[in-house]
Amino acid sequence: MNRRMFLKLSGGFVFLTACTDEFTQTSTRKVSNFPIHLESNRNTGHLVRTAMELPISHVLHTETLIVGGGISGLAAACSLPNHDFLLCELNPDLGGTSGAIQINGDSYSQGAHYDLAYPENYGADGLQLLQDLEIITFNTKRGLWEFKDKQYLIDSKNEEACYDNGKMRSSILANTELKKNFIELLAPYSNQFPLPSTLINPELHHLDHISFFDYLNKYLPVDQYFIEAIDYQMLDDYGGTSRQISALAGIHYYKCRPYYTGEKVELFSPPQGNYYFIDKMKQQIPASNIKNKHLVFGLKQTEKGWQTDVYDVESKTRKQIVSDNIVYAGQKHPLKYIHPESYAQFNDVTYAPWVIVTIELKPEALTGSKWQNDFLSPNAAFLGFVDSQYQNQRSTHVLTAYYCFAEVNHHMVANMEENVDPIVHETIDNISLYFKRDISELVKQVHVKLLGHAMPIPQKGYLTKERTLTHNQLSFAGVDTGRLPLMFDAMDSGIQAVKRLHLKGNS
Repeated sequence: MNRRMFLKLSGGFVFLTACTDEFTQTSTRKVSNFPIHLESNRNTGHLVRTAMELPISHVLHTETLIVGGGISGLAAACSLPNHDFLLCELNPDLGGTSGAIQINGDSYSQGAHYDLAYPENYGADGLQLLQDLEIITFNTKRGLWEFKDKQYLIDSKNEEACYDNGKMRSSILANTELKKNFIELLAPYSNQFPLPSTLINPELHHLDHISFFDYLNKYLPVDQYFIEAIDYQMLDDYGGTSRQISALAGIHYYKCRPYYTGEKVELFSPPQGNYYFIDKMKQQIPASNIKNKHLVFGLKQTEKGWQTDVYDVESKTRKQIVSDNIVYAGQKHPLKYIHPESYAQFNDVTYAPWVIVTIELKPEALTGSKWQNDFLSPNAAFLGFVDSQYQNQRSTHVLTAYYCFAEVNHHMVANMEENVDPIVHETIDNISLYFKRDISELVKQVHVKLLGHAMPIPQKGYLTKERTLTHNQLSFAGVDTGRLPLMFDAMDSGIQAVKRLHLKGNS
């Protein structure tokens, strides 16, 4: 790796994080009557500079190295034919964008926070892993894979409500004639948009080369009000607006499950969100195979296999891991510096920044919300909040608010490292509007998590671009390999990354 190139990188917000999304640096300060805890990646650049100057103190040998401890990395670990592997994760815990935070001994989501029952036409490999993990079971009458832990299903009457610039309605898409026409327009695509997204029929790939907005505008008399609601949903799941994402991605959002058909689809949302899946997979892996607080900062292939430079944050030592194979499930933008020859095929990937604001409330009654509380306002980045009261009855009341910023605004998230107060107070003000009362006196403490590169945006051409995802026993996983930023796609990408390595024992 070129030191000068690295120093240019570390001077900005795009820090080198080969193992996962961010290295977590926590700080705490007192604001008003409550403390704010900030988690950010402020020190990652410093860590790599330190690591590069150290001698190699340990050399570890393993058959397979997995880089990244998110959904895709853990799915890869669960798919390996044996336990001769190491998994490097920069953060103190696993999860990536499906991470969670501990509050009073319980876990609460700090990222992706729900999933839904799986139709019969979803990918067999992912469904098999979820069965093996005892997460799902097949309902033959409904033709759906349903969740076993029924206590985490959200009752439909408590599912969602939408704050719309001072008014309340039941959901984001208002019940208008335009919504009816929209549903009719997409009806012919029923059962044609499974997950993983790699299973989409190539005959539909032309939809990847037109924006979702242009597609809708071609067939419907769309207005600003309707597009505002569509954009909200696209930002929520895909990190971009209807003008950014492809029609293939947009239609998939509405047709991957039987939405708007009258059929009730199970909505699964434990308090820890999609960390639930992380924890289930983690239980299948020997603890000694997981190396938390390990920063991967260089990959090199030699005659003896792959040599990977790793910095152990805990012991402050530089290690080298020698392996026959690598599953790279970390974000792809650092490859420009870690393994430049692999980067070109991912140079089309753009990431939306996330900010998650988790508010612990004092033990006083606060009612009037739903599980998912959508929020339409002039601030398009604020995507509302989730109320833990409807996920599982616990003594702690937590509200988790989400922001998705435009990918050009990474600097805004970086600036929050220096001054996080404004977004905390903005969040409290917005939630107060929702409840029609000032909730600031109910706030016990606030946790803010900054994810500078949280979600790859499925822009035009992204889902159908040809990529070489395995070469010389280096296999790539993750939703930023040309997949939709959804849990099932992330999981399947890890499974397929292992299959492509053709390891002994794999089918």
